[in-house]
Amino acid sequence: MSLLLLVATTGFGEVLPAPLETPPFEYTLNESVRALPGLVLLGSSPNEVTDFTEWFDRIWVWPAITYHNGGVNDATRGTTPPRGIDRVLRTPGAGRFYLYQVIFGDEAAIAFYGSPPNRFGVVLDPRILVIHDPATMGIVRVFDFINYAHCPGDDPADTAFTFQQLVWAEVLDNVLYVSNAHPAYAGSSGGENAYVTAISLDPLGLLWRSQPLVSNSGNFLILGDAIITGYGFADEDDYIYELDRLTGEVVDRIGVPSAPEYLFARHDTLFVRCYDTDLVYGIRW
Repeated sequence: MSLLLLVATTGFGEVLPAPLETPPFEYTLNESVRALPGLVLLGSSPNEVTDFTEWFDRIWVWPAITYHNGGVNDATRGTTPPRGIDRVLRTPGAGRFYLYQVIFGDEAAIAFYGSPPNRFGVVLDPRILVIHDPATMGIVRVFDFINYAHCPGDDPADTAFTFQQLVWAEVLDNVLYVSNAHPAYAGSSGGENAYVTAISLDPLGLLWRSQPLVSNSGNFLILGDAIITGYGFADEDDYIYELDRLTGEVVDRIGVPSAPEYLFARHDTLFVRCYDTDLVYGIRW
C-alpha cells in the first residue's frame, strides 16, 4: 500500500496536502514477535478523576506536551504555541486548519491541526499532522489522515461521534508512530477503532497497523522495542497493551481498574493515569 506525501508550499504561505490512502482496519503483520519488557504492578491508589494537574506535576510529564487546547490539563490549554509553529495552517482547496496539539520529541516536533474551534475554544477532529525539525522548526512532512477518520464498520447513525482523530504521535528511527481513535463506544464503529500505525518516512510507506481497540489513551510510550499504550471506555474492558514496535503485534495485555488516560516512564518505573485510579508499574527488562 502506498502513501501520499503532503509537503510543499504554494509560495503563498500555504501548505499543499494530499490525503493518505485508506488504511487497513485490521491487524497487519510481517515479522515474528521478539522478547520485550514486562510490567509488574507496584502500587495502585484512587484519584479524584479531575486532578490531572497534580498528577502531571508529580511525575514531571510536562515537557512532552507544550501546547494543547483540547483540555488535557489547565497548564497547557490555550498556551502560546512554540516558536515556528503557526496557530492556523492554510491549505489550498481544503481550507484552514487550526492548531490542536504540539508534541516535542528528540527526532521531531509534531503538530496536530483540526477543524475550527467550537464555542468552548477547542479545535475539533484533528486530522492534519505536521512534522517539524526540532532544531530549526522547519516543516519536514505534512500528512492528512482524513482516510483514517471513518472505518467500514461505522454505524451510519453514529458517524457524528466516530471520527477517529489524531491522538498521539512520535518519530523514532525515521518511523512515524501515530494513534487514531474516536471518543465513542467501540460498537459505534463495529470495533474498528483505536489503532497504532507505523509509517516509514524514507522510503515512505506503511510498515504495520495494529489490531483495533488497543490505543485511545492520551499518549503512548516507546520503550526500546516496545510501545506501551492503553484502551478503555465506559462499560468496556480496560487494558494496558504492549506492542512490538517493529511488528505492531500485541505481546501483552494487562487489565486495569478504569480507562488508561496517560502514561509516563522514568527510569524503570511506569506511571499510568487511569480515569479513577493511579497505577505504578516496575519495568522488567
